[in-house]
Amino acid sequence: MSRPEPALQRLGRLPAVVFGRFVAAVEAAAFWGSILLPLGYLAALALDGPLVVIVALIGANVVCLLVGHRHQPRIDASVLASMATEPTGEGDR
Repeated sequence: MSRPEPALQRLGRLPAVVFGRFVAAVEAAAFWGSILLPLGYLAALALDGPLVVIVALIGANVVCLLVGHRHQPRIDASVLASMATEPTGEGDR
């Protein structure tokens, strides 16, 4: 039987765990930002925004793409199963 891990050893790993979660959160935010920022292009173009704003949005999108490219959104297996078993509506008639 293994002995429980001493609290000091667990506490020593805390900074690495916190840093890893922080990096994962930043990558997730950048991933979703890279998806949503093109909506800002449309708004800036529709409202005749200055060129500086459009260039800044493009620059922010590039940064988000670079930072968030490793993020992999998790999809619950039950969601995938329900998507696979739901009828599409086209062949049900």
